[in-house]
Amino acid sequence: MLTFSYLNMLLFTNSMSSVDVVIGLQWGSEGKGKISAYLASEYRVIVRSGGPQAGHTFYHDKKKYINRLVPCGVFSRCSLYIAPAGIINIDILKEEIDRYTLTPKKLMIDNNAMVVTNGHIKAEQKSTLEKRLASTCEGVGAAQADKIWRTGKLFGNFVAGSFLEKYCGDTVQAIHNHITFGDKILIEGTQGFGLSLNHGTYPFVTSRDITVSALLNDIGVSPKEYNKTFGILRTYPIRVGGNSGPTKSTELSWDTISHRALSSRPFREYTTVTGRLRRVFEQDYDTLERAVMVNKPNELALMFIDYINSEDFGKNDFDELSNKSKDYIYALEERLKLSVTIIGTGPEEKHIIDRR
Repeated sequence: MLTFSYLNMLLFTNSMSSVDVVIGLQWGSEGKGKISAYLASEYRVIVRSGGPQAGHTFYHDKKKYINRLVPCGVFSRCSLYIAPAGIINIDILKEEIDRYTLTPKKLMIDNNAMVVTNGHIKAEQKSTLEKRLASTCEGVGAAQADKIWRTGKLFGNFVAGSFLEKYCGDTVQAIHNHITFGDKILIEGTQGFGLSLNHGTYPFVTSRDITVSALLNDIGVSPKEYNKTFGILRTYPIRVGGNSGPTKSTELSWDTISHRALSSRPFREYTTVTGRLRRVFEQDYDTLERAVMVNKPNELALMFIDYINSEDFGKNDFDELSNKSKDYIYALEERLKLSVTIIGTGPEEKHIIDRR
């Protein structure tokens, strides 16, 4: 005879899917950090994989933060997990733990995450990666290669005996415990679909796939637990500065975008990790349509609407947007057959329109 607790577990497990995904549909820097921080209050857990080459930016109480490893829900009640597919730079991890005074009750890092060593960083810096591909040379690809060769250093083993050992755990089991009890989980994807190892503009790609299915695999959950995806995109896609690869659309200057938006201040964007001036392009609808085909987002979050019309900077009511920006959104929805439910009008947490 089934016990009451086991019956409850079955009811919880089968009642509804628990895992949502935030994924970038372009080449990164779409605004995943801002959206993850904004959504954090709706979830019990936020989990991130990937490595420190991707900086996620968000604002809290008008202060700017950049997280390279820890999920952006640091100011919410969420538990924060770094998945087995995570790649950890110990120095960066320590800095982020100290910055937010994160305790082991708040943050857990999977034992099977891989450690980036100084050797990995030096190997990439001595290689031709930066010149050939505009790589950040943070050692992430080299660490990933060592994991594949089974010669890398797992986080749980590497930090044994140090204070970081308290942050080690089995995040996969913890996530499934949350699923059993009906808790909502958000995967904070890093980078963007256009950088996917198998689906991007090879060789100008990262060392892993950036898809919904790959992110589910990263954290160790079945597609049966999947609920929905927020697809994040920009009005003008970017790539990092240097020889970072092509898009199918025209490359623009930042002055052109500032002029189009009738902005009194020049638009400029720099990468969060390397500080390079970003390359910027016309919207690439072909790549967006492919990203939608592969990832099947349920709704879209559109960032940088003020790049269409600078007058819309900081607005938080859709009805107050200019006709120019509304027309852009309507045309995007028609082209992609998806609703734009969240609109970013500026960098701060209050600079958002939520149409859900």
